[in-house]
Amino acid sequence: PAEENLAGGTLMYEAGAFGDWLPDEFYGLHVRPDLKVGQMATNRATLFAGTCEVKIRFTGKGGHAAFPHTANDALVAASYFVTQVQSVVSRNVDPIEGAVVTFGSMHAGTTNNVIAETAFLHGTIRALTQNMSLLVQKRVREVAEGIALSFGVDLEIELNPSGYLPVENNPQLADELITYFDGVDGVEMIDCPPAMTGEDFGYLLNKVPGVMFWLGVDTPYPLHNPRLSPKEEVLPFAVDKLSNFLKMKVN
Repeated sequence: PAEENLAGGTLMYEAGAFGDWLPDEFYGLHVRPDLKVGQMATNRATLFAGTCEVKIRFTGKGGHAAFPHTANDALVAASYFVTQVQSVVSRNVDPIEGAVVTFGSMHAGTTNNVIAETAFLHGTIRALTQNMSLLVQKRVREVAEGIALSFGVDLEIELNPSGYLPVENNPQLADELITYFDGVDGVEMIDCPPAMTGEDFGYLLNKVPGVMFWLGVDTPYPLHNPRLSPKEEVLPFAVDKLSNFLKMKVN
């Protein structure tokens, strides 16, 4: 529940929903439109990135566009930040590991001839390991603080991982799952690279070893598209195959 916005996996764990029934292993799946029914995909390491929501507000001093020397332009400070923060990925991140820093929204000013007093930016950080995510968060904060100091503006910054840790598969359990399904009729097991998507199942895998995998649902529409319509035959297929896998583990 609440996977999309509130990291329901985290909330369930911290609220004690598992009680005395905390499992020894966790297994989770995510539908994937571009895979056919019968296809599954995972790997023996990181499947999904960890995410961190970023909110930044620069506050300067508004004024008339004709008298910029009497104001302190928050929009200019924010613009420099958006440019300089790109260096975090290009110069602080190991290119073999990779990371993403994207600011998809910036709001500043009210009209053409008034210098903006505030500028608000909303973005996201994606990284394939928790250590890399923490490094990128640290550098984003430092760049923002440097810009604020350089332009003499005030800074408010909020870094909110919200429980969306990297989905790091347990190598031994992943190998067991992959090996099993490689030998099952009707299943095509695909070894796939990691994706920069986020998933709250990562929090649970940080507490209990386990595996997450993609399940093909064969539809032309991508994830989060309102017309996404999974092939219904995937339901009995998945229940049957996964039930057999779990029965094998307990016998």
